[in-house]
Amino acid sequence: MVEETQRYAQYINKPDPKVTAHEIKCFIAILIVSGYNTLPSKRMYWDINDDVKNILVSNTMRRNRFLQIQRFLHFQDNTKVDASDKAWKMRPFMDRIKAKCLQYFVPVKELACDESMIKYFDRHGCKQFIRGKLIRFGYKMWSLNTKQRYFVNFDLYQGINPRGNKNYDTLFGKAAAPLVLMLDEITCKKCRI
Repeated sequence: MVEETQRYAQYINKPDPKVTAHEIKCFIAILIVSGYNTLPSKRMYWDINDDVKNILVSNTMRRNRFLQIQRFLHFQDNTKVDASDKAWKMRPFMDRIKAKCLQYFVPVKELACDESMIKYFDRHGCKQFIRGKLIRFGYKMWSLNTKQRYFVNFDLYQGINPRGNKNYDTLFGKAAAPLVLMLDEITCKKCRI
């Protein structure tokens, strides 16, 4: 992520932001905190008013540095486009999260598979509209969890899955194929250990 962030700054002809791995970790931690403690604007976490300021966030990183990292943050080289994958820019980061979730997964007898919506209002090829849902606009994710709410595996719905298995689509149908694919990833990972 550090290399791709620096490469992107050069790609758009801006000075090297000199981002470190520690700063990237702090940046992601702030994003996680902002997911739990939501405010109308990211800038409010550094506000001087006590009712919105978050001491943890403001002591971790300066606001302007956070915004600079946010501006240049990249996970994939823009010159290596994968046209078959609508999420190619995020794929390395998603793969990393999946690998870590699978690494620490202790097999259990019962798993739950469900679709989740991640709120998103801008334009993107993966954005979905599902009438009747609490979150109607956003990304649809297939998720596999344990009863204890451990996040085992996930996959972004994008119509045709570039990493999908055509045999699974035929055998199990398009609705169950993502589940079988996620279970297959768990099985393959556990066989390698």
